[in-house]
Amino acid sequence: MFVRVAIAIPTPKTFTYAVPETSVPAVVVGKRVLVPFGKRRVTGFILEVLTLTVCDQTVKEILDLPDPEPLFGPEDLVFYEWISRYYLHPLGKVLGEILPGGISVKSDRWLCLGESTGKADPHLSSGQKEILELVSRFPEGIPLSRLRRTLGKNDVYEDLRFLETAGLVVTEERLNRPHVRPKKEKWVGLTEEIPPGIHLTARHSTLVGILKEHGEMTVGNLREIFNYNAASLRTLGKKGVLHLYEKEISRGPGPMPTIGSHENGITLNEAQAVVLDEIRECLTSSRFSPCLLHGVTGSGKTEVYLRAIAEVLRSDGGAIYLVPEIALTAQLLSRIGNRFPEREIAVLHSGISQGARYDQWKRIRRGEVRVVVGARSALFAPVRNLRLIVVDEEHDSSYKQDDRLRYNARDLALVRGRFLQATVILGSATPAVQSYFHADEGRYRYLTLPARIDDRPLPQVEVVDLRTERDERGLTPLLSRTLIEAIRKTLADGQQTLLFLNRRGFHTYLFCPDCGHVFSCPNCDISLTHHASEGIMKCHHCDFTAKTAALCPSCKGSRIRSLGAGTERVEEEARKLFPTARIARMDSDTTTRQGDSEKILSGLDRGEIDILIGTQMITKGHDFPAITLVGVVAADASLNIPDFRGAERTFQILTQVSGRGGRGDQPGRVVIQTFNPGHYIIRRAQEHDFAGFYSDELPLRRQLAYPPFSRLIGLHFSSLKKDEGKRAVAKIGAQAREMARIMTGGKTEVIGPAESPLSRIRGRHRWQLLLRGKESRPLHLIAQKLMEGAGRDGLEIQVDVDPVNFM
Repeated sequence: MFVRVAIAIPTPKTFTYAVPETSVPAVVVGKRVLVPFGKRRVTGFILEVLTLTVCDQTVKEILDLPDPEPLFGPEDLVFYEWISRYYLHPLGKVLGEILPGGISVKSDRWLCLGESTGKADPHLSSGQKEILELVSRFPEGIPLSRLRRTLGKNDVYEDLRFLETAGLVVTEERLNRPHVRPKKEKWVGLTEEIPPGIHLTARHSTLVGILKEHGEMTVGNLREIFNYNAASLRTLGKKGVLHLYEKEISRGPGPMPTIGSHENGITLNEAQAVVLDEIRECLTSSRFSPCLLHGVTGSGKTEVYLRAIAEVLRSDGGAIYLVPEIALTAQLLSRIGNRFPEREIAVLHSGISQGARYDQWKRIRRGEVRVVVGARSALFAPVRNLRLIVVDEEHDSSYKQDDRLRYNARDLALVRGRFLQATVILGSATPAVQSYFHADEGRYRYLTLPARIDDRPLPQVEVVDLRTERDERGLTPLLSRTLIEAIRKTLADGQQTLLFLNRRGFHTYLFCPDCGHVFSCPNCDISLTHHASEGIMKCHHCDFTAKTAALCPSCKGSRIRSLGAGTERVEEEARKLFPTARIARMDSDTTTRQGDSEKILSGLDRGEIDILIGTQMITKGHDFPAITLVGVVAADASLNIPDFRGAERTFQILTQVSGRGGRGDQPGRVVIQTFNPGHYIIRRAQEHDFAGFYSDELPLRRQLAYPPFSRLIGLHFSSLKKDEGKRAVAKIGAQAREMARIMTGGKTEVIGPAESPLSRIRGRHRWQLLLRGKESRPLHLIAQKLMEGAGRDGLEIQVDVDPVNFM
């Protein structure tokens, strides 16, 4: 027997291996295999069992099948192969991205001192001496990967070959243990028949009596009931009275959070009932049914989703519920855990441990879990009989992954739904222009919730023109008089305030006014963000950190000044203005550890926070009735980025953050601070007018031939050497134009290549090129051809199908 195997390496090739006679019964598609690959041993995945005879005598045998059960089935593989083709990403790499992390086994080259070390050649080069000195510190050996990291260089092979030939160093391949392995627990139970004539002490008799009463239990639980010693269990085991064994246990993300009050006896309003009836019709049709649920903020979309999931579970189906941010899962899980049995719910996102993710994946695959909740990666969960996928806040750009496998979970939800003939609900108060266009064209069923629950009013939005605002120093204030007075009134009324600014840190950047020097990252062409509370300047792209400078490195002047503001600065300003208020900040700096987001949101829910300041993570999906005021500190930030979706994103952010206010009995108020009060996006957001925004935006997209009127593929180039990289990129640009002319008759437009807006990150110079056309297939063919030249001239090329980020 032979198998076709995918390995997580940057090639679309798959590999054929022979199966030893003893392993034949265990072979099945979806299982991990340990295989020889060159001089190494690596983990692969079985894609196909080949019944044909392979004549090549050099075909190697698989070494091991680590799992008793597969991680995916043939139905899942069809979906994974489509992803590989569409996103131009090798299948082995796709599987490595999709499947639980930390489970791969591979060998590494280890270095140890050789027998000739005492006779070391005094004429060794400095690099060879450095390697020898480092290896001597590790008597048990050191992995080559660690040696390279420690020395800070990759090109050590020539020196290693010399040291090996001289007998100073020996190398060998060793298997690395996977980070994640099954977790096991010790259990104890009585044997079926206790041997007659066994003499038991009083303590032994008590222990046996407990096991007779309670049955088999964990060793830990037994110790809680009766304080025994380990010797007693060993003695009784030897006498044949009881048996000790290990049982695999499932790790989970922890107990369900309890945020908010959730009533199960909610009566749907007329609009919700109509929408739910239409979803029922889709579910019972057993056909692929894509739906766009367009409901204003606070209209009860979540309740509709939960009712739809309940319908699916009643018919023995499964469901996936996606949210764009990990921070949103806490309040949602609290609500779902109150509605469905906890044992049937799994949580998958990057914030949970690899062990918990691996165990939950296996439970889902076995059919023990029927509802999966999580961020974008939860879409890949191997749910049995998947009948419904919900993509909440479908417009959100967080559904698009920006590195490695650059997939969009919203788009893939529709693809998976089509493969499985399932219902897919895209929900949002501010649908993506593309999604609304498809609904308008009849490709998606359009469902609408036009009003808030109980006919509560949408918040009143007031726009403050920052061009006319001045503080006592004649400068533009961080918080306008209107916003300050609104916060004071909200505090006096015992209500809560959200302040939104989509920029973390204290200041945007520090500079020297004497010579104009800007404190920039040495690895990236971007200014360092000032974090005053930590006394540091930090790059948010490569994580370079430096202490805040007292002197300018250029002119040695001491007048260091700052420009711009981040959430940290807003927090300081708020504490000065409202010293008695309880203030918290929620951004990626304050939510670095697991549970941080939940802790902040629980405090908000319990009324322990008066003012919450944050970035985008506070704008989406949260439902806290006591929030009656929302302040947008700088509405213009996302309007000025070089992206054709800049206006769309600004409208979505403003509408979403406005929608956090007035969800309880008290009406909400929103204050938007802007330098562009007349901009059509600001006006439409002030009026909660999505239809007006869409009618403004669509003609611009049509005129400029951007999606939904075209398809895009982006190519991102980077090089350590600027001049060489620039020449190589220009050459590829010329090749792309020639291919577009020959292969598509000029129907594909090549835009660029041009320097990226962030022209250097992590020491690599960056360029980008855009392919644009009516159909995706010609774009894929050109991109594929261009990718074949990847790695030449020191140029790294990454392909981005349906790009979202143009920075």
